[in-house]
Amino acid sequence: MKRENKNKGKNINKGKKNNKTRTIVLSRKRKINTKTKLIICIAMLIFLIFSARSIVICQLANKDFAEVADSFYTSNAKTVFSIDKIILYSSANAIKNEVTRPVWNLNIYQYTDIAIYINNHSDEELNYENSIKSLYIDNIKLNGVKKGKQALYFKNAPDFGKSIYSTVEKKDDAESSKIGDKLEFYVLNDGDINYEKRQIYADCSSPITLEYVNNIVDNKVISDIENDVKYDGSILKRSGIVLSDIKTSISFRINLTNNYNQKYMANVYIEIPLENSVTGDNIYSGKFEKKIEEENYSKFYRLK
Repeated sequence: MKRENKNKGKNINKGKKNNKTRTIVLSRKRKINTKTKLIICIAMLIFLIFSARSIVICQLANKDFAEVADSFYTSNAKTVFSIDKIILYSSANAIKNEVTRPVWNLNIYQYTDIAIYINNHSDEELNYENSIKSLYIDNIKLNGVKKGKQALYFKNAPDFGKSIYSTVEKKDDAESSKIGDKLEFYVLNDGDINYEKRQIYADCSSPITLEYVNNIVDNKVISDIENDVKYDGSILKRSGIVLSDIKTSISFRINLTNNYNQKYMANVYIEIPLENSVTGDNIYSGKFEKKIEEENYSKFYRLK
C-alpha cells in the first residue's frame, strides 16, 4: 500500500509543468540631450534667417522693378521719335563671267533697297529734345535663306532702286559699304549732305538708306540664247530660282541720342518683299515695291 502511494505521488509530479514568471520590459523613448536640442535650434534659426532674407530681397527687387517700370513709363509717356514710313524696292541683277554666246555664265543676286524715315514729331519746332546728336545701327540679324549668301550695305540715297554693284569692279568698291556689327552715322546740323557718306540731318529730314543683298548663285549657265537677258527680277525666273528659297527677313536696332543726351532705341523688323500672295504680283516681273506707312509703326523708347 505504501509503495502504491509513493508511485502515485511521483506520477502526479510528472504531469505538472513548471510555470516560470516572465517579465516584459517596455521600451522607453530616448531623451534628447541638451547638445542635440541646441543643434536643432541653430539649424531652425539659420533656416528662418535665410527665409527672411529671401523675402526681403524679393520685396526689394519688386520695389526696384516697380520703380524702374514707373520711370520707364513716365519717360515714354510722350512719343519723341518714331518710324512711320519705310519704303522697300526689290529686284535682281547679275555679274557677267562670260559674255560669249551661245551661253551666259552669270553670278546672280537679289537685292532690296530700304529707306527708313524717322519722325521727330517736331511740328516745325526743332529743339534739343527732338533733334539728333548721334545715331548708329547695331544688333543686325539676317535670318537664313535656303539658298545664297546674305549681307547688308549702306546705300547712297540718290541710287535708290539701282543695285549697289553690277560689275566686278563695282562689287569690289561696294565692299567698303558692307555693314559689320555696327553702322554709325555722322550727324549734320546744316549744310549740304553727302549721300555717298554715312551722313544724316539732325532734324530727321533725311532717311536712313540701306541695301540688302543675297548672292544666290555663282557661275549660273543660261543656255537660252533666243532672248536677251534682262538684268532685273525676271532673271530669277529665267534661271529657275524659286522665291521660297530666297524668302527671308532682317532685323536691327536703331540707337539715337538727342541733344539733351537722352538715349532712345527702336527695333526694326523687315520681311524682304518678293511677292504679294493676294494680288499675285512678284519680283519675277522685274521689280517688286512695298511701302509701309503707319503712325508709330516702330516707336523709339527712351532708355536713359
